[in-house]
Amino acid sequence: MTDGPINANARMLSLIGDIYDTTFDQSLWTETLQRIVDYSGAHSSGLVTKSSSDVVRVTHHVGCKPHFLQTYLDHYGQFDPTHTIRLFDVGKIHSTEDWGPIEDFRNGQFYQEWARPQRLEDAASVLLENNADGFSYFCLMKGGGLVDDDFRRMLVPIVPHLLRAVLIGQILHQQTRIASPIEHTLDELRAAMFLLDGTGSITHTNQSGKDILERKDFLRNEQGRLVAIDPQLNRILREAAAASILGDGATRSESIALPFIAHDGERFVGHLLPLTAGRRRKTGIAYDATVVLFVTRASLDSMAASDLIKKIFKLTPAEARVLLAVVELGSVAETSRNLDIAESTVKTHLGRIFTKTDTKRQADLVKLVAAFSSPVRS
Repeated sequence: MTDGPINANARMLSLIGDIYDTTFDQSLWTETLQRIVDYSGAHSSGLVTKSSSDVVRVTHHVGCKPHFLQTYLDHYGQFDPTHTIRLFDVGKIHSTEDWGPIEDFRNGQFYQEWARPQRLEDAASVLLENNADGFSYFCLMKGGGLVDDDFRRMLVPIVPHLLRAVLIGQILHQQTRIASPIEHTLDELRAAMFLLDGTGSITHTNQSGKDILERKDFLRNEQGRLVAIDPQLNRILREAAAASILGDGATRSESIALPFIAHDGERFVGHLLPLTAGRRRKTGIAYDATVVLFVTRASLDSMAASDLIKKIFKLTPAEARVLLAVVELGSVAETSRNLDIAESTVKTHLGRIFTKTDTKRQADLVKLVAAFSSPVRS
């Protein structure tokens, strides 16, 4: 007997609550990923990061046996086509077919020697963060059939909450050395923190938050309420505060990241977290708050050369992937081995890249990438 609409909605809201609870306690990620696997009917799941120096880490995972996890980190991860996700937009759901033809994937070493023995057929992945230091993504692996429209529709409602939880978790756990920051440690954050009730009134703020309010710039305290000077951002902030009373599921995707700009051009980003359910509810009650807004300075990392070239010359992700490999490795054969695709596929992509970039030789591509590269790393 399948769940009815009410039970299915209750399961989803409960799952969203668990996702948000990971912001205060990162040790809950394993249990939460297992719930996502059970909810979706997938085989396994993980949160993966890859640094600018190509170091791969699986920060949290479920469903992957230790042997396969170790061989992924030691060897097969370098062939994982999912890493192409860095060329896509944050927060979008992608599958294996977005990286290239499924036939190439099936014939490659990564599938034949790592995925197939685990009976993995496809994966839904979502880019969570992408900057000069590297990128991170969420991966949900399927053991039967490809990622289809039904599977994507099932994931769509939880992805914004997943993205928000990961970003806020980074703020809380990278800026403090405390494992589980709760009421007594929120004030110690370097990030500005504003606890708000359903009307948008400030019930508590830390020193960094007070410093921002003293600037009387992009965020202000007007008769006790937090007000954004930008009308659109203020509407989102006001509606998010009101919706927080209704619980986790009412927080809308448009409030994942609020881009604030100060009068002097300095950029900040805000993230909202509801406090009306789960382990976060204790914090909300302590401060008569239903939502917390974290505000940090935005990282103004220069866009990577590959991202610029991809957008300017309208390269597909597969073409951009081949371009980077050819520039780094030089030969078609090496590119074929490194990307785990056929040499004929590499040549096909190269032909299209030459046409789109108006170049004729691989040496021209090296010069092109160099021309778009920043001389310094921010």
